[in-house]
Amino acid sequence: MVESSPPWDSKKGKTTVLKEEPRVELEEQVSFSPRVLEENLPKAYKPPAIGEYDGSKDPEDHLHKFRNAALLHQYSDVVKCRVFLNTLSGSTQKWFDGLPHGSIIYFQDFKTTFLHHFASSMKYQKTDHCLFALKQGPAEPLRSYIKRFNQVAQDAPSATSEILMSAFSHGLVEGEFFRALIRDPVKNFDEMLEKAASYINVEEVQVASRKADKAPEFVINPERRMPQPPAQPLPRARET
Repeated sequence: MVESSPPWDSKKGKTTVLKEEPRVELEEQVSFSPRVLEENLPKAYKPPAIGEYDGSKDPEDHLHKFRNAALLHQYSDVVKCRVFLNTLSGSTQKWFDGLPHGSIIYFQDFKTTFLHHFASSMKYQKTDHCLFALKQGPAEPLRSYIKRFNQVAQDAPSATSEILMSAFSHGLVEGEFFRALIRDPVKNFDEMLEKAASYINVEEVQVASRKADKAPEFVINPERRMPQPPAQPLPRARET
């Protein structure tokens, strides 16, 4: 094979040396595959207002918020990958940068890897026994007890409606609502909460009425006296 000689400049009588063009640096490697990077964002794209995930909270809660936002905006699978990345912050961004190059092809890959890595931050799912440990305080309002009970019930997804009814009534104090449940049993837990709403209204009206009865009464005197000037001392008789 004959090597090509450098070009000859006839005017200057010497060969010209071609300058090497600067090399273009390769694009930084990312964990997304070319399939995820090629599709453009929608024209009317707006980032979802779900907050950022820093690794300290339950990853499933963050994924549920993102899923609802993705359904609202109708993100495609590849767009979901890139948008979800922008909801990560702090150490979670560094975790993503450490994933193998091109390993995320579908959003399911991203989701599975995300949940597996942050599994230690997931909420502990409470058992049904935690519900039976709840008790209404002797002077606790019914509204407050229902709020506490529902907060614990959210972390016990395996509890059925029958278990919820049994645990809720088990922790009630023996008041009017407790006796009403015995006289007229309900069919499910939702019906029990609806029935409790009427007793909550009566209870709060009674509390407000008792407070009004204890309020001190102020007597207002319509006749307001004008302030009197201080009494002047009597003049002393002149000494002779």
